[in-house]
Amino acid sequence: MECDYEAKQTQAIHYYARTKEGNELGNIAGFFFANFPYVDNECNFQVADLFAVDIDLDTKRFVKAKMDDINLNAKETMTLL
Repeated sequence: MECDYEAKQTQAIHYYARTKEGNELGNIAGFFFANFPYVDNECNFQVADLFAVDIDLDTKRFVKAKMDDINLNAKETMTLL
């Protein structure tokens, strides 16, 4: 299915928190996007209440992401970003 939406967007990225030094999870930062607009697989405009992405600050790698109650993998997250 092909959508006829123009992909222009400006989002405010909110750094939320990071793990404490020495945490067993590593040096992780959380970035939150409130009221995140996106186009679903059926080409319908949607707005997620919260899109949250965790990044390892040492390796600069994806750790996890969630859009509302849905867990996302790295590929899905990059598509949205």
